[in-house]
Amino acid sequence: MAIRSVCECNINVDIKQSIAAVVLSIVKPSETVKAVEALCHTTFIVPVDAGTLSILCPVLSRCLLEKKTLNKRMACIVIDNMSKLVESPYAVRPFGRLLVPGLKDVCDNVQFEDIRDTALSALGSLTKALGHASIEEATEAYALEIQLEVAAEEKRIKDERGKDEIERARKEEEDKRDRAQFKEAMDAERRLQNLKLEEEKKANFEKSKAQDAQRKSVKKAGVCQGCGLKKCKKTCLFYEKK
Repeated sequence: MAIRSVCECNINVDIKQSIAAVVLSIVKPSETVKAVEALCHTTFIVPVDAGTLSILCPVLSRCLLEKKTLNKRMACIVIDNMSKLVESPYAVRPFGRLLVPGLKDVCDNVQFEDIRDTALSALGSLTKALGHASIEEATEAYALEIQLEVAAEEKRIKDERGKDEIERARKEEEDKRDRAQFKEAMDAERRLQNLKLEEEKKANFEKSKAQDAQRKSVKKAGVCQGCGLKKCKKTCLFYEKK
């Protein structure tokens, strides 16, 4: 609804009846052929401005990539009719890269001569609208533009991958440092536990030794300090089995 509201603000009366189909093809690309078919039955009378081109060119560019040659032919017819009424080269120049390569591909690769002629006529009209002296000049200019854009995109992707690799290396270094710190902390904890166990073992040994010493020293003057007998009974705390 928002796209349709924006497109209906366009002042070109020739495409008013086709706006709904064009908007549907923008939202649902599978409807592209129907939109171009509606445009193919449109008679272009008033000058075509940049706003109108911004609505039509993306849809026409997509239709040039259709598998069926008849669909390509419809797009060529619309481009031919539309280009003859472009008000200035500045209006259509931003969309040249969308249409020129597609038209050139139809001219070179479609096997039907009449469709190639239609595409060549559309390419000629578009070339004049763009302000180029010849078709060769237009195709070379936009081929170079696309190559530069592809190179720029490849550089951007490469730079992003480089940044990702640097970030990944940094994270790996941080993880490695964290693992080392964790291992060091765990080793320190184990050493502390071992020391604690050794201290407890030593304390138990000293306690046991003290108990043995106390046990041996309970008898004074020949009698047990616990039971008062020279020979302790089995019930005595200090009784020792021989």
